Amino acid sequence: MRNTIIEKLTSCGFKVSNAGIIYKQSTKQNSKEKAGVLNDFSVYFYAQNVAPFKPGLNTFKDILGTNYTYTPYIPQTKAKEVSHTFTFSDYKKTTKAKNHFTTYLKSQNKDAVSVYDIRGIKSGYLENSTLYPYINFDNEFQTAKIVKYNSKTGKRIKDTYSNSWFHAYKPIKEQLEISGKISKKITCFFGEHLLAGNDKPVVIVEAEKTAVILSLMFTEIVFLATGGINKLKTLDYSFLLNRNVSLYPDNNAKEWFDIGKQRNWYVSEILENKGTPGSDAADYLDTEIGVEIATELNAITHKEIKNKPTGLNFSFKAKQSKRYCSTIIKDIGLNYYIDSAKGKNFTGTNFKIYENSFNVLTAGIDVNKWQRKDGKLCKPTAEIFIERLEQCFRVLKALNNDADIKTAFNKVLNHLLENSNYLFNRDYINDVLVSQWNNNSNDVSEYIKTRNWRTISGNIKENEFVTLLNNDIKAFKTNELLLRLQPLLKENKYIKPIDIGLTSKQSNEFIYNLIKDYNTKVLGCSTINNYNKKLKVNEYFNFIVSVSNQLNNSKLFKKFCTTYNSIYIDCKKSGTNLEIPSIQTIYDNTLIDKHTIREYLNFKPTGNALSNIKTIVDYYISNPNKLHFIRVDKRIQIKSNVSLKDMRDALKQTSKETKITTADAFNYEMNLTDSVLNVEQSIAMQKSDAFLYSWILFHNDNLSDYDKFNIKINPLQYLLNSDVRISA
Repeated sequence: MRNTIIEKLTSCGFKVSNAGIIYKQSTKQNSKEKAGVLNDFSVYFYAQNVAPFKPGLNTFKDILGTNYTYTPYIPQTKAKEVSHTFTFSDYKKTTKAKNHFTTYLKSQNKDAVSVYDIRGIKSGYLENSTLYPYINFDNEFQTAKIVKYNSKTGKRIKDTYSNSWFHAYKPIKEQLEISGKISKKITCFFGEHLLAGNDKPVVIVEAEKTAVILSLMFTEIVFLATGGINKLKTLDYSFLLNRNVSLYPDNNAKEWFDIGKQRNWYVSEILENKGTPGSDAADYLDTEIGVEIATELNAITHKEIKNKPTGLNFSFKAKQSKRYCSTIIKDIGLNYYIDSAKGKNFTGTNFKIYENSFNVLTAGIDVNKWQRKDGKLCKPTAEIFIERLEQCFRVLKALNNDADIKTAFNKVLNHLLENSNYLFNRDYINDVLVSQWNNNSNDVSEYIKTRNWRTISGNIKENEFVTLLNNDIKAFKTNELLLRLQPLLKENKYIKPIDIGLTSKQSNEFIYNLIKDYNTKVLGCSTINNYNKKLKVNEYFNFIVSVSNQLNNSKLFKKFCTTYNSIYIDCKKSGTNLEIPSIQTIYDNTLIDKHTIREYLNFKPTGNALSNIKTIVDYYISNPNKLHFIRVDKRIQIKSNVSLKDMRDALKQTSKETKITTADAFNYEMNLTDSVLNVEQSIAMQKSDAFLYSWILFHNDNLSDYDKFNIKINPLQYLLNSDVRISA
């Protein structure tokens, strides 16, 4: 008997273990679920869904029944899903114009013509049923809902038929020669394609039928349908952000009121207060409630609805981004920026970077920017959002006398509704806040900021703005460091990073490594102390040279060269050489450690190290925007992606294109007697730093590039130095 019971349970889709535990296969999760237990004389099910048996105790007679015949259980396999993109042409080709719902509409009004392209089923068990096409805002056909109606009453037939879909209806798939299961996620409102090219007010209802009927009566309104009471919160509504939207929920659709408040949409309360449970607007066309609905829809048509949402109703969108979102858009048509920039600047790829900071007044503000509070980044509050809007409005007003600021500012609000992270009541801002800002005195002094950059290109993507600005600032600072480094490479002296204003390796690793390569590969010194020791060794060799030069030698016999100075040790006496002193002798005379002396004697510059470094410096001074930036551990680093050969070729080409040297260009006598720089020092010191710098150079024609650089930093300090003598 036990085996017979197990056969019966197995034929119904259950599995029984050796211990008598009964399992049921889960089709959704593809796993076994414990359903009950087989005892000696009965089966006990403690799961609920155990058809054809009952939960709880089942006798063997209950299990087997009176006419039991064993049939092996064959589990059902899921049909393989296929993907297919349908077109509006497919929809037209596989359906017909006539359907029961349009037949009903014609019986009520023979001139009724729907704008929704509703059609009918050609054949099959749903023949003459109505299709409601779902076409998105971009005019792309997704699918169509199939609903069966009574052609005389216009009522939906629910008893025998349920809704079906164009993409799932077998006769349609056969016409299109499509096999397999097709699933479609509906992502648009019914009727949203009708919004393109107009600014009509929008009314959202639940049922497609309601939207069609109301659209025939109120032609200056675009009616959309969600196709279900719970669909309103899930459908994409971004295309509605700049539209006047009203909701007409069915009776007892309380969630729609919450959504309407959140999105600043007007919500009709007529059906909720006066309708019967589940009723919609189309159910009351010939009643007193219908007259009230018609009055309200006429007011919506003429934009006369008075009970709009009050207050700011500020909230965050479900999907947010940290990308830059400016209050200014291209077509605003107003001046929105002014600054006091002047003087020397560096032209980067996307920005001009100025040597000196300047004052800026701008209406362009990143409304998405998070605020730092107690050391942490926090989302902007409603108060901060309002402050940013006020700044935008007031600056626009200050920079555009007699312009229509309110109209332009409405464009700003529309832009922010669509692109920022926030939802807000645009009408409240326009009607209440803008009126306050427009009537008060317009002091914009608190909005003046300081910066050192201007944009060059107007095509910078918002999410790239900060990155590109930082790249150009890095290029500017690198260029400044290269200009300071260039003259030092000619002096055969140890270079400390601080000599050119480089405070740490992390601040510019690219320049730091150039200096390091110069010191180690060209001079052979890893530190300044190491360099100073070798200078002492060099001084000793200079002494040797001076002694050897006192000997009566007519022929150069021995040369010894270092990277610090060219040392000539020469002597001819009875054909013998003056030998280089031993390390011990050098140590005895200098007290420099022998390791350093040995380094000094054995060092040779690495190949073309100096030439290579000069090439890199000269190339990037001429081509500052060829620098390649990468980000490592939240720091900007520079990588050179150009070969030395390409650098040399580019520098040669630049030299050829010049065609005339600087010496040739200025090889003529100049009379500078009447120059503005030909004034007394006391007068020059009263003028600007730029004038004083030029004045010093005018009176001193023997200054090195390094001196010129230091003078430019602080010309007055240079003059006050007691060791400086200005030539007459």
